Amino acid sequence: MPCTEGQSVNITIDDLNHRGEGVGRFNGFTLFVPGALPGEHVSVRIAAVHKKFGEANLQSIAVASAYRIRPYCPYFNRCGGCQLQHLSYEKQLTWKQEMIYETLLRIAGIKTAVRPVLGMENPWSYRNKAQIHFGLDNGRVIAGFYERESHNLITINDCPVQSPLNNRALTIIGQSLQQYVDSLPKQGRQKLPVSGAQVRSSYARNNCLITFRGATAQDDLSNLENVAAFINAELGEFSSGIGVAGRNKKGVFLKKLSGQLHLDEYLEPFHYRISPQSFFQINPLQAGVLYKEALLLAGNPATAYDLYCGTGNFSLYLSRTAEKVIGIDSEKAAIEDARFNATLNSINNITFINKPAEDVTSIVPGSKRPVTVFLNPPRKGCPASLLETVIKAKPERIVYISCNPATLARDLAVLVKHGFNLQQVQPVDMFPHTSHVETVVVMSRADR
Repeated sequence: MPCTEGQSVNITIDDLNHRGEGVGRFNGFTLFVPGALPGEHVSVRIAAVHKKFGEANLQSIAVASAYRIRPYCPYFNRCGGCQLQHLSYEKQLTWKQEMIYETLLRIAGIKTAVRPVLGMENPWSYRNKAQIHFGLDNGRVIAGFYERESHNLITINDCPVQSPLNNRALTIIGQSLQQYVDSLPKQGRQKLPVSGAQVRSSYARNNCLITFRGATAQDDLSNLENVAAFINAELGEFSSGIGVAGRNKKGVFLKKLSGQLHLDEYLEPFHYRISPQSFFQINPLQAGVLYKEALLLAGNPATAYDLYCGTGNFSLYLSRTAEKVIGIDSEKAAIEDARFNATLNSINNITFINKPAEDVTSIVPGSKRPVTVFLNPPRKGCPASLLETVIKAKPERIVYISCNPATLARDLAVLVKHGFNLQQVQPVDMFPHTSHVETVVVMSRADR
């Protein structure tokens, strides 16, 4: 064994892994070190030893990177939300570009140019969605986020990547739950009525939607109405609505406590309605950049299939250049929103279908070519059956939007093997200060 748990060693950091952790070696054994940057000489303490790698905690830095900066957030070293606040933003963008290139080469054997990442002018306060967790400590309510690699809760009142309204709502939610706990007899202060909440804010309307979670159909939800009343009194016009989601015999239920259980958002030139369960990009400013870039790469298809279409975010953009758009998604609420959004924007050349994208067994060309298929899957990428359907359809163009370079590379390898050429790789920084990146890839048939 090259090292043991608890041992302190000195190493040089050579790279960052896909999680934004520093990568170094001790006696040829790979160590992952959160908080360390390439080029740094550091002292680390071995935290865990696995078969092929080890995990270590940063103790001190003898030689610091020229790109190291002071993290803006005081919670950075504890909270698990961001991984790269200690790296200059310019260098973050460069690293993400290089990471995509190396991932495509390593996993797919694809050697191709990756365009510079489209970053943000102001990479702060961009998140319109927060997942808050609740806990109790001797009658004191904890409302915040988990520590890195743990389920230890940190009370956070001001997250610099969240929208100001989300931060305000987070503080008020914690205060309202504390008021609820304080109203109980001492013997009843052992459990909160819910385990967490989702807060979504609208940049267009400057209001937010709060959805509590962790309740069951058997729970008495009347106490949450008092909590909701306190929140509404504090938020005032900034409150869109408050609801509670949980489970019953039929699966998931959603109950309104106040207001309307949807948000209105605007991404030029379209208006959107967003329900609590529906997917919508967490960074509206960069979402517009992403969609316009994808639309530019799409050409002018006769028929465009938008698989994993969500609330029709991108389908609406496609309607401007495609003769016909078919959007497909498994989430019923998202499809309902998508249909509403098409009507709201007076668009009549889109058909939305509520079914899993992976269940699509045929993609039928329109009355004339070209046909373009858009793939925007979750992090796990596309199932083999869906890729097989796309390959059989022989679309002139495939536009793949991915939030995971590893599964993107895996799927591109399959498409290249079956006759599609990679034309362009354009990353967009949807998640500044994290190790995540969105990538738009356009492919065309080799035989056209």
